[in-house]
Amino acid sequence: MKFLRRLCLGLVYALPVILFFSYYPIISLGKDTTMNFELSLPLIWLVVFDLVAFITLIVFGVSQQSSRIKAEESRPSRFWAKNFGNLTDRKFFLFALFPLYATLSIFWSANPLRAVLTAGIIWLLFFAVFVLIYFLPLLKPTKHFSHNLIAALFVSTALICLFCWLQCLFDVLGASRENTLLCLGCTSWTFGFPHPSGFAIEPQYMGNLLLAPTLLALYLLTFRTYPRRQRCWLVAFASFFSATLFLTLSRGAIYAFAIALAILLVFAFVRQLGKIKLCLIVIPVATFLFTLAAQGVLAVISPTTDNFCSGTTKVIHQLSLGIIDLRPQANTMLETPSLEEESTGNLTEKPVENSQDTNGNIATDQSGLESKFDGYIPASTNVRLGLSGVGLQTWLKNPLFGVGLGGAGVAISRAFPENNLAQPNAIIQNEPISLLLELGLVGIGLVILALWLAFGSRSEFWQNPDLPLLLALVIAYAITLQFFSGPANALQIYLMPPLLYRLLEKRKSN
Repeated sequence: MKFLRRLCLGLVYALPVILFFSYYPIISLGKDTTMNFELSLPLIWLVVFDLVAFITLIVFGVSQQSSRIKAEESRPSRFWAKNFGNLTDRKFFLFALFPLYATLSIFWSANPLRAVLTAGIIWLLFFAVFVLIYFLPLLKPTKHFSHNLIAALFVSTALICLFCWLQCLFDVLGASRENTLLCLGCTSWTFGFPHPSGFAIEPQYMGNLLLAPTLLALYLLTFRTYPRRQRCWLVAFASFFSATLFLTLSRGAIYAFAIALAILLVFAFVRQLGKIKLCLIVIPVATFLFTLAAQGVLAVISPTTDNFCSGTTKVIHQLSLGIIDLRPQANTMLETPSLEEESTGNLTEKPVENSQDTNGNIATDQSGLESKFDGYIPASTNVRLGLSGVGLQTWLKNPLFGVGLGGAGVAISRAFPENNLAQPNAIIQNEPISLLLELGLVGIGLVILALWLAFGSRSEFWQNPDLPLLLALVIAYAITLQFFSGPANALQIYLMPPLLYRLLEKRKSN
């Protein structure tokens, strides 16, 4: 039992680190016309964690029953009621209705294979959340568990952030994408400066991964009291994480971060924390200005014709959806991406001019070329809105039960074969609309039921002492889900809130 307990807690320690490797390294198992078959480290962790936790739960139950002195306490029902009292009512089983219904939708899914794989991930997440909320306290982590886990989260995040900045530096110095791991639309040829994706598939996923550690650092700095040395570390972590989040240029993550900061500020004012709440304003503003200047410098160093002014004004133009235009010349975009490029995030690189030296060798001239875009890319927004539109039109043909789990791409390609957006492998980059299309009104109703059980007025969520952080993080994640869908590359959305729910509560030493 001790070995299983340590192994289970060790896997919990590894979770904040593993989540950052959401796409690299990847194990490719092939593909078909509707999807890629790939295994990432977070998915492997999820399978291993659930397996170890399930075995530990069984062994724990047997050991607890055998140690009871009274015969009445040795009954399985007594053991269950004593250790899982929160689950003896129907609340837990109501939570299970959504994954159960999602699994049943396999029978009418337009893409059964994808439905089976997605249902498997949903059940794995369901059990992992159960373990983190209900079973983790029974393993009696030491009083240093929370402190060590937060330290692991901050150190691993700092290393990933350092990698992101190095990605940008090596890109402008001419390193290939195979070495920097930047996505095709992330290089300096897009805006004149790179925006990093870390070990994620795209910058928006990298930005999403930074939400939890950045908000946690700011929360601890604002709502907790620490010695001066620890506060200095928190300021350094919060600043570094915030600056890297802005560096990703992910509008979804940055908008969500801004809303989350507003929520923390409201709680800080209500609790009258005094001058300490200024860090919620000073750190984000200062790091945004620092990152903006850094992006201008990267534009100067890059092999494109961009300069400091064009680099910084493009950032503002892109983040404001083209509303704020400070560019010296209000130029239109140099080139509009194809629908396929924008829907996949793969932007074609600028052609490179070649010349021959005196020995007849071909030399590559990468200087003096313009970057691909001169500001805000409306096609990026239009493609997302277009996919959502065809998704809603397809849903109207089967509004009650939807097209089945995982069937969005196939269903819209059948409904709109003439639409270039409607490809069998298309993903509706909006989680609510994707759920509505695939699971219909019944599925949405079960999601609303689960949300009410988790966050309703009578939920324990509102009595949690760390409500400001949890509420800010949940709302931030809810905002980011308007920009992409699917759990495979965004496990942090479903695992970090329950982990922090248990992580920050006060524990007694065992």
